[in-house]
Amino acid sequence: MPGPSMSEEIRKACRIHARLLDAFIELTQKELNQLQPGFAEESLRETLENMRAARKSYGSAGGVFVVSNAA
Repeated sequence: MPGPSMSEEIRKACRIHARLLDAFIELTQKELNQLQPGFAEESLRETLENMRAARKSYGSAGGVFVVSNAA
C-alpha cells in the first residue's frame, strides 16, 4: 500500500529548505574551522548536528538526498 501523496508545492518547499540548509551548513563549518576549542566551538558543533538532522528530513521529503555528511 503506497504512502500518502505529497503535493509538489510541499516538495518544492522542502527542496528550498534543504538548499538553504546546505549553504548554512557550509558557512557554519567554515566558521567552525577557524575556532579554537571552547564554548563557541562546541555550540557550533551542536548547531551543525541539528542542521544536518533537519537537512536529512527536508531532503527525504523533497526528494533531495545528502551526498556527504562529512564533518
